[in-house]
Amino acid sequence: SSSPAAPAASRNGPTKPTGDPTLPSSYPTPDVRGIYMYGGVGCGKTMMMDLFVQEAPPEFKVTRVHYHDFMLDVHAALRAHESDTDPLLRVADDIASVTRVLAMDELFVTDVADAMILNRLFSQLWDRGVVLVSTSNRAPVDLYKNGLQRVLFLPFIGRLQAQCRCHDMASAVDYRKLAKHTGGMYITGSDNHDALEQRFFDLAGIDQDDPLQAGPASAVVEVMMGRTLTVPRACGAICSFDFADLCERPVAAADYLAITEHFHTVALKGLPVFTAANRSEAYRFVTLIDVLYEERVRLVTSAAAQPLELFTNILTHAEGVANPEKTKLPDVVVDDNLGFAKDRTISRLTEMQSEEYLLQHASKHIPDLVPALEAARQAKLEAAAKK
Repeated sequence: SSSPAAPAASRNGPTKPTGDPTLPSSYPTPDVRGIYMYGGVGCGKTMMMDLFVQEAPPEFKVTRVHYHDFMLDVHAALRAHESDTDPLLRVADDIASVTRVLAMDELFVTDVADAMILNRLFSQLWDRGVVLVSTSNRAPVDLYKNGLQRVLFLPFIGRLQAQCRCHDMASAVDYRKLAKHTGGMYITGSDNHDALEQRFFDLAGIDQDDPLQAGPASAVVEVMMGRTLTVPRACGAICSFDFADLCERPVAAADYLAITEHFHTVALKGLPVFTAANRSEAYRFVTLIDVLYEERVRLVTSAAAQPLELFTNILTHAEGVANPEKTKLPDVVVDDNLGFAKDRTISRLTEMQSEEYLLQHASKHIPDLVPALEAARQAKLEAAAKK
């Protein structure tokens, strides 16, 4: 196969809409189109993208990135080039110089600043011949739906549809929920906090009855842009936080990424049921799970309810219309962005308890543990076959 060629638009200067900016017909079709795969959770979007990244020849110059990571890097680069007349052009040049195909997972726009940057940045990237391969839970026309100043974002939607084939990965099956589960990672019940504490010490290899053994200690990790984050308890590559530490304070994706750079296992205490009163915390939790999942971090948590029940008070507008009486309850919040994101978070929380995910975690972070996990899984399969 041949490598992607620069589209005609990149040879004729920046592309301007010729009609309705939301329609793909307003833009010329490039020589090489990307693909935008969208659909519900667990339908295989990320798996398909990763297969492409794995098999793409070197001359494609593929850069694989999660949306959160990409935007953090873009913001940092804009600050680094703020003395330029137009820093965004410099950022687009830098990206295009090393990337011909940008593989971006979980494109999900909720921030007005990000929405404005995406419109201009991708216009410049596409004009420079960069091809986009992306996944999202939302169809293009629903991106940044009901967002502030969305009219300024609409040209991005039209150009996206011209630059990419948009493929609906609709499936009634969440394949991640078919994974076989393993116990001890997601803890509920009246003694869940005590059970989490014991699990934390077990994973850290700490004998609480041994007075001579060093216990966990606080730590400080560096975050992007010169900030730091205090880790209340850490022991080697395992750390522990209260839910309030990570979701009730002004922290964001950069903080969560800093955690994954230093720790492969996170114990999270006190995960609540989300309501109108803690909607901001719910948004941060969604981002936290996205980052931990992307980096294959092992999560052990004590929670007030099972994953599906955590978001029972969060409704999309469509769910609110279908159940108007529920929207009158004080704990219920109608929020399309959070309502769509909750399904992904529930699915990922479920998968993160599975043997398959824990094997992926071990393969990335603790390779010596892989043989034991595979042997345990094989033993379970053989035992099940004998029944």
